[in-house]
Amino acid sequence: MIAFPKQNAIRSEPYRRLVAALPCKNCGIQGYSQAAHVPPDGRGIKQDDRETFALCCTRPGINGCHVDFDQYRLFPKRQAVVVGQAWAADTRRQIEAMGKWPKNLQKYVDDHVNI
Repeated sequence: MIAFPKQNAIRSEPYRRLVAALPCKNCGIQGYSQAAHVPPDGRGIKQDDRETFALCCTRPGINGCHVDFDQYRLFPKRQAVVVGQAWAADTRRQIEAMGKWPKNLQKYVDDHVNI
């Protein structure tokens, strides 16, 4: 059996705020976004904030894309992981292109997504 070192999840409130300021990746609505994470590999695993993307929240009378994504109503789990990784990579590129990448936040190492 081979032991793999745990990847340290980086938490960054400034980055999450930048993500939440973007329009929803699924429906495009502006002003209601939250930073959503790619589905985890297992329970209790801390997720890296650089693996987030904007999804809208639930509001009166409207089920938001964030809850639908988390409950696998938008995509089955395997597809949600692939789509989430692609959305997160696109979000990182977008924030970097806007020149708003937070100081003191390491760049994400692997932006290669196999689709």
